[in-house]
Amino acid sequence: MSAEIEEPTELEVFRPGLFNRYVGVFFSPDLMFQGLRSRPHWAGALVLGGLLSAAGIMLLPPDLMLATMREQAMASGQPLPSFFGDAPWWLRLVFGAGAFVGWSIISAIFAGLVMLFFAILLGHEGTYRQYLAVVAHAHLVVATSTVLLIPVRIAGEDAQLLLSLGSFAVFLEPGYLLRLLGFVDLFGLWAWLLVALGAARIGRKKSWTFGAVVMLMIPVTMAALLGILGG
Repeated sequence: MSAEIEEPTELEVFRPGLFNRYVGVFFSPDLMFQGLRSRPHWAGALVLGGLLSAAGIMLLPPDLMLATMREQAMASGQPLPSFFGDAPWWLRLVFGAGAFVGWSIISAIFAGLVMLFFAILLGHEGTYRQYLAVVAHAHLVVATSTVLLIPVRIAGEDAQLLLSLGSFAVFLEPGYLLRLLGFVDLFGLWAWLLVALGAARIGRKKSWTFGAVVMLMIPVTMAALLGILGG
């Protein structure tokens, strides 16, 4: 990434509310991330992301979640535990709570990885709190997608259906490459590009191309591992 430094701007004293920051993630991320430099609010974005992620699960029909679980159990050669029964009422609550808690944990881990690369390895400006704010806001894109994809998942009868690169690779034969592309979530790519932009703004860098390339390696590497496990 370029070492060219940005000059401080009036945006550093701009403190938009959570709703404005949420809208800014989609429509003016550059300005939004610059506004987080002086006041890296992360808690609201983290909670909102967890709630959206939980809603994306809890709004799915329980029988659809149960059917997906049965398919996964059959693929792994293990029967689904009998206590699940026929789509019990508490299934939504358990998976919703798990999604909410898991969202916070994963975001905290990702923030650590981003800080390790930008602040420690590259020596850029930035505290953990600032990088956590960047990750929490950028991944609101992914959290929102879990709600937007509900109709598609219901229609496709797959509770884990993704809008991925594999969705457009219909010309490929079944195999590892198709599995890999199927795990490369387009919303996830969008979110990691935003993380690269946010990290550059926290570090006062004008260019964020190098950071974007490195950040995109995270979802691609995860997809590659899932493709192997899914084989």
